[in-house]
Amino acid sequence: MGSNLDTGNFHTDDVYGDIARCVPYAVNVQLKVEIRPRGAKQKSPADIARLVGILRKGNYQGFVALEYEAAANPWAAVPQWLAKLKEAVNG
Repeated sequence: MGSNLDTGNFHTDDVYGDIARCVPYAVNVQLKVEIRPRGAKQKSPADIARLVGILRKGNYQGFVALEYEAAANPWAAVPQWLAKLKEAVNG
C-alpha cells in the first residue's frame, strides 16, 4: 500500500514541506503545474525543479505523471511544462 502523491492537492501553509513529508509513502506521483497554498487567492506556477529535488531527496523511485489542469491552452503549454520537467530530471 502507498499513496498517490498529487502535488496539486496540498492547500497548506507549507505546500512543498508537506509534499516532502509524503514522498516516502508515494507509489505514484501526479505532478501538477500549479499550486495553491492556504490563503492564496489564486494558483501559482509550481516550482518543477524544486519538486523534482524533493522527490530525489525522498528517494522516490516510481513514475511521475504530469497532470495539466491550468487554464492556458494545453496544446501550447504542456510541451513547455514537459521541457521543464525533463530539464529538472536530467539537470
